[in-house]
Amino acid sequence: MSDSRQNQPARWPYYALAAICCITLIALIYVLTSSPEKRHSEPATEIRAAVNVASLPYEERMDAPMEEGVKRIDYAIIRALQDAHIPTSAIKLIAVEQQRFGDETFHFQQLRIETALDPENLVAPIATALLQWSDKTNLTKLSDRIYRVTFNGVETHLLKFTKTSGTAGADNSAVSQDIGGHLTIVIDDLGESISAAHSLAGLSYPVTFAIWPRSSYAKEIAQVASAVSREIIIHQPMEPISADAKPGPGAVYVTMTPEEIRETIRTNLKLVPEAVGLNNHMGSKFTQKREAVRAVALEAKKSGLFVLDSMTHAKSVFFDEAKRQGLIAFRRNVFIDNVKEVPSTLHQLKKAERIALAKGTAIAIGHPYPTTLLALQEWEKQRNKKVAVVKLSEMLNF
Repeated sequence: MSDSRQNQPARWPYYALAAICCITLIALIYVLTSSPEKRHSEPATEIRAAVNVASLPYEERMDAPMEEGVKRIDYAIIRALQDAHIPTSAIKLIAVEQQRFGDETFHFQQLRIETALDPENLVAPIATALLQWSDKTNLTKLSDRIYRVTFNGVETHLLKFTKTSGTAGADNSAVSQDIGGHLTIVIDDLGESISAAHSLAGLSYPVTFAIWPRSSYAKEIAQVASAVSREIIIHQPMEPISADAKPGPGAVYVTMTPEEIRETIRTNLKLVPEAVGLNNHMGSKFTQKREAVRAVALEAKKSGLFVLDSMTHAKSVFFDEAKRQGLIAFRRNVFIDNVKEVPSTLHQLKKAERIALAKGTAIAIGHPYPTTLLALQEWEKQRNKKVAVVKLSEMLNF
């Protein structure tokens, strides 16, 4: 009897082909699913790389070209000086002045840079960094040691280079205990990290906790804040302009009726009963609609809360409408961490100090990023003691 297997073709080529296909498929899946961070070693904010505006680390992209442009210039200058090994203590923010351009306000700044280097050695890398961050920026020499920066033809910064002295880096104003201004620091987006809350609670100065009402750990973080007498406000999600930016659960939208808005706010307030105020999370679209923000203001008023307009859009009417309805209302002056780096955040904190000294009060908003927490700890050591850090509600006294 003949063996039928002798007439069948050999099967090993099929097994080999199947194995090759499996290996190829596994390799393809690995490439497609590996994170961009692992495939690219350079960070998105590296100033030597071409800048992709869409990759800027904003929570919500603000429709404020001047303010955004000024903060890019801040970052480019700081990074260029950092790369030239100029210490942060040698970069002095000596004056800040609020100016207006169209519908926007922005902060004109004077910087003094103390260095033993010739200014020409620093101006070249600064100019390169500025151009990489914006083709609308220009650096002009006014004298051997003074340079002007413009954005869209508007003067935004004045750079003054001085020779290093034996007391370089010392800031005598930080030694004086005479109070010249009051500053409130609000930390938004709290509710998902208990460790971040503990870090903020451990600071020697008070920060205001803005808690997402429907976050995972809203109750626990409110307890952390209350245990050290930190002020708590509701971080109320509101509709942004961009459909891609999601404000999260418990948000209010312009398509809601006033009663639907008020019911949403009521529900959120019950989740964080310790709150004494309310500010907006996102909301670049919502805060431009007077009827919509009126409903929020009326519900806040009913609960005895004050309102902080985070100013995520230059045309926000949230502050104005809250005042019209008889509420205590505030407006944000500075976002401290649009760029998630410690030197940049420290610069924005110093800007907030200068505004407080010039105007008497200032409100700065940040987020629980690791770099922000580190910057707040570092600022604790070097902050200007002429500026008192106070709770938001205490701003009424100044």
